[in-house]
Amino acid sequence: MADAVAIKTEQKVPTVSYAAPIAEQKALAKSGNVEGAIANLLQLEKTTRLGGDQAGTKELCVGMVEICYEANDFPRLNETITMLSKRRAQIKDAVGAMVRKGIDYLDALTGADKLTLIETLRAVSEGKMFVEVERARLTKMLAGILEARGDKKEACKILIETVVETLGGMGKREKTAFILEQVRLCLDTEDTVRAQIMSRKINVKVFQDDEIEDLKLSYYSMIVRYHLHSHNWLEIFRAYQAMWGSKSLMDDAEARSRNLKLQCIYLMLSAYDNEQNDQMHILSKIPQLADLAMYKELVRLFITKEVFHFADLESQLRTEIEALGSFDAKETDLMLTTFHRRVTEHNIEVVSQYYARIRIERLAMLLQLDIPKMEEQLCEMVTKKQVYARINRPKGIIDFTAPKSPNELLNDWSSDIATLLSKLEGTCHLIHKENMVHKITT
Repeated sequence: MADAVAIKTEQKVPTVSYAAPIAEQKALAKSGNVEGAIANLLQLEKTTRLGGDQAGTKELCVGMVEICYEANDFPRLNETITMLSKRRAQIKDAVGAMVRKGIDYLDALTGADKLTLIETLRAVSEGKMFVEVERARLTKMLAGILEARGDKKEACKILIETVVETLGGMGKREKTAFILEQVRLCLDTEDTVRAQIMSRKINVKVFQDDEIEDLKLSYYSMIVRYHLHSHNWLEIFRAYQAMWGSKSLMDDAEARSRNLKLQCIYLMLSAYDNEQNDQMHILSKIPQLADLAMYKELVRLFITKEVFHFADLESQLRTEIEALGSFDAKETDLMLTTFHRRVTEHNIEVVSQYYARIRIERLAMLLQLDIPKMEEQLCEMVTKKQVYARINRPKGIIDFTAPKSPNELLNDWSSDIATLLSKLEGTCHLIHKENMVHKITT
């Protein structure tokens, strides 16, 4: 019994070629009777569909689509695709073949005909998993048309509705490029919240593949655009740092130099903390930095525990920032103002390491700031726990010595006692050694 069931399961519907009938109907359509040709093929399509002939149904459906296209009857083409896709017990392969054939025709169409066919194919493929990749491609085409017309918001709205990260039939490169297009449109429409959400759908590990290096550079360029809205300097530096090492970037001397300059600028604009300090030392060891004398000197100033002044660098910095050509006057002024703050933060950090206590006037003089401005930046650093300081206004003294907790005092005392006992033991040993030497000589 089981063998009989197996044999029955393996039986297939006989495959019949419908090339001849289709050719006859194409000839009829060319004579001007497109409607009659479609009606004749519909009768055959019904027979094959209800008979379970998948190959035949697919062939006939595609044949009807071809007849409409070759007759330049685009309204009938859209109507035929819609009608065939909605027929009872329609075969998936037939619907997929019609959608793919329609996509092939899009490159030859323009204007309203192209837009209408895209809308038809999107409607036919909606909710059908077996053509979800084709629908995503059609959505991208539609978004491109809307953007070209100047309706970026509508293009963005349509494109971000498509969830491509779960499409198994779409390749890694195409999927990444699609998400990057979503991010770009979100940024172009100033929807930074959605841009961030979309960008997080991309796993940066995918960029380890050298074949999609161009997408890697595009991705981090968009990350830079996103963080420029909030002036998150450290994240912008990380993006440029991630681009560093890409073959296409390293082979282009101008692009390589520009990337390194921007790394230096954005890292120096970042607030002082342990990570910023570590990255500054890493940056100073890049061999190509030797070719950029000014930037090498700037990095050296920030990693050296010495006071330096913004006034000595302002004109050079303004010239360099303007030469990069990426910033308007307002952005340039903001960057220079921020750079001045970073220089002041560096100087306060240096002073706190060399002085336990310092007079307010002396610190203001070292920083080349007036007292209210100096106090403002010092208080900001204290609030962010970048440095410890207490201001004694009646005496005009700033104390950089942090008070120790009882546990720390006890540990220090214990350490001092251990050091004292160790030295005492060493001294006793030396005294005994000298006594023994003198006893031997006498």
